[in-house]
Amino acid sequence: MRGEDRMAARAWRYGLLGAGGLIVLAVAAGAVFLARFDPNTLKPRIEAAVQQATGRDLTLSGPISVKWSLWPTVELRDVTFANPPGYSRPQMATLKQLDLQLAVLPLLRSRFEIARLVLLHPDILLEVNAQGQPNWQLRSPAGATPPTGNGPSGATGQSASGGSAEPGTKSTSDISFHDVQIEDGTLAWRDDRTGEAQTLAVTALTAKSASPDAPLTLAVNATYNGAAFNLGGEVGPLARLQQPDADTPWPVKLTLATAGAVVSVDGTLTHPLQGRGYALTLNGTIPDLAAIQPLLPGTRLPPLHDVHLAMQLSDSGGPVPLVETATLHLGAADLGAYVAGLRIISVDIDAPKQDQPVRINAQVSMGDTPVTLAATIGAPGAVLTQGKAAAPEPVDVTLQAANASLTVKGTVAHPETLSGADLAVAATIPDLSALSALARRALPAVRQIAFQGHLTDATGGFPHGATLHNVKLTSAAGDLSGDIGVAAGPPPSLTGKLHADRIDADALMAAAGKPVAAPPSTGASPPVAGRAPAPAAGSAPPVAQTAPAPPKRGQAGLLIPDTPIPFGVLRQANADLALSVGDLKTGGSDYRSIVLHLVLQDGKLNLAPFSADLPEGKLDASLSVDATAPAPPVAVKLHAPGLEVAPLLAAAGLPGYAAGKLGVYADLHGAGATPHAIAAGLDGSLGLAMQNGTIDTALLERLLGPVLQRANLPGVLSHGGSSDLRCFALRADAQQGVATLRALALNSSVLTMDGTGSVNLGDETLALNLRPQGRVAGTVIVVPLQVTGPVRSPEVKVNAIGAAESNAGTVAGAVAGSATPLGLLGGMLGGGKLLESGSGESCAGPLALARGEAPPPAAASSAPAKPKPSAPGALLHELFH
Repeated sequence: MRGEDRMAARAWRYGLLGAGGLIVLAVAAGAVFLARFDPNTLKPRIEAAVQQATGRDLTLSGPISVKWSLWPTVELRDVTFANPPGYSRPQMATLKQLDLQLAVLPLLRSRFEIARLVLLHPDILLEVNAQGQPNWQLRSPAGATPPTGNGPSGATGQSASGGSAEPGTKSTSDISFHDVQIEDGTLAWRDDRTGEAQTLAVTALTAKSASPDAPLTLAVNATYNGAAFNLGGEVGPLARLQQPDADTPWPVKLTLATAGAVVSVDGTLTHPLQGRGYALTLNGTIPDLAAIQPLLPGTRLPPLHDVHLAMQLSDSGGPVPLVETATLHLGAADLGAYVAGLRIISVDIDAPKQDQPVRINAQVSMGDTPVTLAATIGAPGAVLTQGKAAAPEPVDVTLQAANASLTVKGTVAHPETLSGADLAVAATIPDLSALSALARRALPAVRQIAFQGHLTDATGGFPHGATLHNVKLTSAAGDLSGDIGVAAGPPPSLTGKLHADRIDADALMAAAGKPVAAPPSTGASPPVAGRAPAPAAGSAPPVAQTAPAPPKRGQAGLLIPDTPIPFGVLRQANADLALSVGDLKTGGSDYRSIVLHLVLQDGKLNLAPFSADLPEGKLDASLSVDATAPAPPVAVKLHAPGLEVAPLLAAAGLPGYAAGKLGVYADLHGAGATPHAIAAGLDGSLGLAMQNGTIDTALLERLLGPVLQRANLPGVLSHGGSSDLRCFALRADAQQGVATLRALALNSSVLTMDGTGSVNLGDETLALNLRPQGRVAGTVIVVPLQVTGPVRSPEVKVNAIGAAESNAGTVAGAVAGSATPLGLLGGMLGGGKLLESGSGESCAGPLALARGEAPPPAAASSAPAKPKPSAPGALLHELFH
């Protein structure tokens, strides 16, 4: 080796030794510096910086320690971060200990790689105060000046992490985690506006990633709202979440386990932070659905059991996801808390593909009634067509219960709006009462029901209305056919045109368990509902019965109630209904050719025509009400020559006080918001006529008891039971609430009476002249009475002069004009029971007036027949024998 080469080698060797020595000196000097460096001296600067940046106090109560290595570790203890004033507690967050292990070399590339982050006992409260302000929104203190770039730490255009903030550029100061651990942490949520509070208690959380671009493995053991759960699995890298413009799939594979339930999700999300672009497979097994209720606050889960679900969910771009290969099974469950008596036996739902129909099979029970459902409905994808042209979706539903069945078959063109329906509906019901458990009320025992019809929706779909076309309903009690539809409005409306060949109202009443009046028969008087039949000859007399008291009516002693009529109901809906009935059987009689048309439009009701062929003639009626006026005008016209009384009383909810056929002839009109107000201004006429019927004697006693007592004839009606009613006639003409009697006649087997006078319907006062009649030893006794004062407690006086005049020239007249009490006389003449007075001819005139007819010539021209005189001996014989 030449000399110059040796000299160069020595120079390099000495140079390297010198450089190494300098490095050793520098490292030694650095070690001495680090050994003497105390990071706790930085506490005030750190706390001041945080306060300037956030306006909140950061308190570092514990020591700060640094362990230097290639992975330096910083340890902080007893850290608190303050809440703004006005929140529930002073601290927003507290932390017992934080260990942060940071990689040094990535810092040279402006990357913050946290090799290990451990949080011990973190307690974080996210809170919204009563003014709606959240405590996690950080505001700089008043007057604080943000960095401008003039200082060394505020270069213009730099992001908070130190990277460039120029649009479209990627930050060069990314943060990534390799290992994150949380032990005994608490994350709470509180809303002072609603009082809502929720708590997530993390027993242990571990998140590990081999590198910033590697998947993150999660393991969480926590309690939420008192329910313990475990969450584990793997998700995509955290670095991907810091790339908002990326569109590569971000994988998700997680499993949640709680209270025996296991739910897993496996798939990807294109935009995970927005929850969009997902394609996931969901599987779950939940023994008791209610057990996971705490994990879903704000919801109320039904107590379903043995729940198994599986489905594929994908983002449709709209609010409803695409669901495919979906199956759901429900086991036995009691849903009686939602619907009384409802129990699930099993439910299975299968939706294979978006373009394939959904199949549903269910078995439930209502009370003791099993119910089965088998249905095939349109494909789920049809809901997402958003009105685009598509083939109509099929519908095939069969419901069976208690030997009854309901089927719905057809198509729906637009399932997303429930419009374009074309459905055939059919039902068979052997016995309607067997379905009472399903209806949750007692149903009548109507048998052999068959129904069919064609169902379509209104314009806009079923939410706007529906129509049943070509309805055909048959049963053992009658039939019905036609069309009927409803529209949602506003206001809602009902339209229909229906026809029935036959309706047996008596059979329907019997099926409903209500008494049906028997038709009149010859011979013995027909029974009256609510009364015991007459005893057989020779049997002991029955114990006297009292007729049920009529229902209380009105206010403060008023007979005609002054309570408001709910006319407002007429303003809440519209209707146009036409009904015709070939034969209606009620009360043992047939009413034929019934026609009615009801129109309700904007609060105005009009029923016209309303007609029917009765056994005694033709019924014609009309009704109009204008509910738009403050005092609604009401007008009624009725010409009904023969209505069965018993069904009318039953329809009104009254006992069967009478039986027979009643003729009603009315033309009345008034105005008012209450029945009493209408009666107080009533105009028009009313006629009631009845022949050959029966009446409850106790009812006569209730109505005429005060009158007969004043006449000293209290025992006339005391025998109870029913009485033959030969005739009853009433004709009253009303003007401004005052009804003047043109005819009043009652002829029964226990009492005969006529009268005149008036009734003030507004004041409810009487001004009547009544003449009860009876026979004494073949002589007719007439006791004229004056009845005045309130209807409920009238004053009754005997018109002595009228009595003498009515009985002039007879022994009865002498008795009537003397001091002998007529009641005592009546009691000695047979226990107080008056004998028959008059004949059928005596009813002819009053009945004609009640019917609005001219009295027959005999009744109009002939004066009342004078009683035949009787010998005193005959009278004495009647008195003492």
